[in-house]
Amino acid sequence: MRLPKGITGFINDIEETIDGQQFKKICYEVLREAEGEVLKWECPLYPHNYFKVHILLKGELFYILLNEYYPYLAFVKKWDGNGMDFTDLPTLTRGFNEYYTVLTKKVLNLPFSKNEHDLEEIELRQVAYWQPYSIGDVIFNCWD
Repeated sequence: MRLPKGITGFINDIEETIDGQQFKKICYEVLREAEGEVLKWECPLYPHNYFKVHILLKGELFYILLNEYYPYLAFVKKWDGNGMDFTDLPTLTRGFNEYYTVLTKKVLNLPFSKNEHDLEEIELRQVAYWQPYSIGDVIFNCWD
């Protein structure tokens, strides 16, 4: 997967962002159909570059992340100070695939190599500073 310029949020000429109200509506629809529940909704707030939705699905807690600038969506099983544990949720993937690109755990955990992407120079400086391990760490970052 080749990451486009602006995916990190560190460029000045980003023309559009994801429609948060539409995403919220879609989340509630997809979770209702899957018999899940939205527990908490968070818009991207500095330094996060993504929406974060805490959900309950079949008795388990998960997060849904959506990049603020590109329609890339991911599911996270565990969240702590050491990072995110990406996971696949086929039950929800079907519902979200109609609107967003749902990234798999395999893709998100691929090692990040700055030479294989279309990032701007300012983004590459952030990458050099933060030294993300995986593609998922770049798409869903909280760099300041």
